[in-house]
Amino acid sequence: MSKPNTIIVAREALLPALGLVNKAVERRTTIPVLANVLLAIDAKAGTLTITGSDMDCELRASLACQAGKDESFTLPASILHDAVRKMPEGAEIALLAEKDFATLTAGRSRFKIQVLPSTDFPTMSEGTFSHSFELDAGLFERMLDTVSFAISSEETRYYLNGIYWHAPEEGSTLNAVATDGHRLAKFVAPLPQGAAGMPGIIIPRRTVGLIRQLLGDKGAVKVSLSDTKIRVETGKAALLSKLIDGSFPDYVRVIPTGNQNHFTVERETLAGAVDRVTTVSIERGSAVKFAFEAGGNLVLTTNNPDAGSANDEVTIEHGEGSSVEIGFNGRYCLDLLNASESKRLVFSLGDPGSPTLIQPETADETGLKPLFVLMPMRV
Repeated sequence: MSKPNTIIVAREALLPALGLVNKAVERRTTIPVLANVLLAIDAKAGTLTITGSDMDCELRASLACQAGKDESFTLPASILHDAVRKMPEGAEIALLAEKDFATLTAGRSRFKIQVLPSTDFPTMSEGTFSHSFELDAGLFERMLDTVSFAISSEETRYYLNGIYWHAPEEGSTLNAVATDGHRLAKFVAPLPQGAAGMPGIIIPRRTVGLIRQLLGDKGAVKVSLSDTKIRVETGKAALLSKLIDGSFPDYVRVIPTGNQNHFTVERETLAGAVDRVTTVSIERGSAVKFAFEAGGNLVLTTNNPDAGSANDEVTIEHGEGSSVEIGFNGRYCLDLLNASESKRLVFSLGDPGSPTLIQPETADETGLKPLFVLMPMRV
């Protein structure tokens, strides 16, 4: 019989690692080991690697530890996290895994937690990545935050359930696009070295959320991808995920190019007005009438026969073209306004039945700017 292997790890390092990895763990699963995290000790390197998986995404975090030998086993993700969280701050935790149970000790606190063997834990095959490049974490975060609100939740059009990431052949940009058929968001960034010729991929909504969890630190993030998987690595954590197997539609066709009526408004002021008038919109799909007055104000109106009506006004800071009255889904418009970082937005409109193009008044420090498309509603 081999000697017991006590693992020593700092609570302040273990707790955030568990908090991160647990986000990849499937809470409701019929496979017991998927409710666990895999703990793998490399005694020579002095590291403990924790892995959580739902068989579509795999999230790993590494931290320093002391151990006498290499070992791996799995423990229930939720119970382990709660046990560590409730231990005293600054504590050193001793973890001893035996055949059926692991003992977790810190000071006078002691937990005995059921073990499942590491051989039962599924691991994802990475395959071969065709492209690898580095991306600034802050830029990556902005890209995801700007477009993710437009990801579709409609299961029948599964290919819209993520962000389409691609590098157009004719340009030198990395584009992120999401649409649910009612609104579209596009963020354009300079093409990183190593990304040229990358396949167009669709990153699932769940993966987008997990990537966001990795981007708290500043600095560079390493991205590796193929046409079936993506891996995102930071200093001490890595995410491996499958991609959506489908073809994203030709979104360029729905971006209007000939709208002749342009109105500039202050974003936060408009967001506040839209939020107020949608108070009486009980249903998510209730329309708000936007009356853009050339040389005047933008008047917002809602009318709900069962709840009442509301109206508000916003100053149009600059206008070109003719007055336009158009209906938008108020909630969709508010999502768009909250996702944009610009101080002022330009609404470019055609007739009341045509899509509206919405862009920041000025480009950001890179010289590029995102764009949004909002489909009209009948009012």
